[in-house]
Amino acid sequence: MMHRSALITFLWLFAYLTTGNVLAQVYGLAARVNGVGISNETLERNYEEYLSENNVNVAAIRYPDRINAMRRETIDLLINQELLWQAAQKQGIVATPEEVSRALDDMQTQFHTEEAFLSRLAIEGYNRESYRAHLKRLVSARKYLDTLSAEVAVSDTEVHTFYTENPDKFRLPEQVRARHILLKLNPGDDEQVKQAVREKMAGILAEAGNGGDFAALARQYSEDANATQGGNLGFFARGEMVKPFEEAAFGLQPGELSAIVETPFGLHLIKLEDRRPARIVSEDQARWQIQAYLLEVKQQQVKDNEIRTLRSGAQIEIMLPL
Repeated sequence: MMHRSALITFLWLFAYLTTGNVLAQVYGLAARVNGVGISNETLERNYEEYLSENNVNVAAIRYPDRINAMRRETIDLLINQELLWQAAQKQGIVATPEEVSRALDDMQTQFHTEEAFLSRLAIEGYNRESYRAHLKRLVSARKYLDTLSAEVAVSDTEVHTFYTENPDKFRLPEQVRARHILLKLNPGDDEQVKQAVREKMAGILAEAGNGGDFAALARQYSEDANATQGGNLGFFARGEMVKPFEEAAFGLQPGELSAIVETPFGLHLIKLEDRRPARIVSEDQARWQIQAYLLEVKQQQVKDNEIRTLRSGAQIEIMLPL
């Protein structure tokens, strides 16, 4: 005999499953776009990929509304992809086999071996052929949008207007270019270890001060990731380095060596190579960057507008209670 509480649960569940949205879930659909279904499996696969790409730990999220919002973002993305795929087919702007192969090759180069690539595909629910079909849809969608935005241009007037209306974007602060040598200190090091590191750095300082090649010394001694580049840090402005390092670097003149500088990373020796005073970038100097930025903005607007147009003219049914 069925237990009373189990019977009640069964009857409640039966009644719940007879509603349209949940019945669609049972049959595996998360949404329909102009009659074409998007499966729950596809949603879950893309949702997991969304979480992975954004480094989201669901267990650490305290508010269910945030989880629902992320699932809604995922399903909206899938709806947009389906709409663009449908539009691309309608307009005959579909990725060629060669374009799909290039996209597949680009993806595979992110993995050390083919086995690692195929293993990743399997985790996401694909084999090589099904993933190729998936890529064909994505590449076609991108090709369709790129075709729409290809005619966008930026005029000289638009460049000038942007330059004059955004003066702060073209004021560059004072910058310095430096090299450094780092010897690491760990929080758990005892005084004896720290003293040994200080003595080693004092020896390097003496060698550099006696005319030693600083870049060569950095390659030999530095424990920073840029040691192979001779400790080159490139140009940087105030606020980009930790305070003790910044104060030492900006207190030097080109060609000068710092004293030993201690930061949370360890001990540093700095050689200043160049200084750039604060300055304003002219419109001519900034022109190509402004053009590139405005072109990207305008092309994105074209793409966003097209997606809004496709959505407004489509029959979209979301089966999930999001």
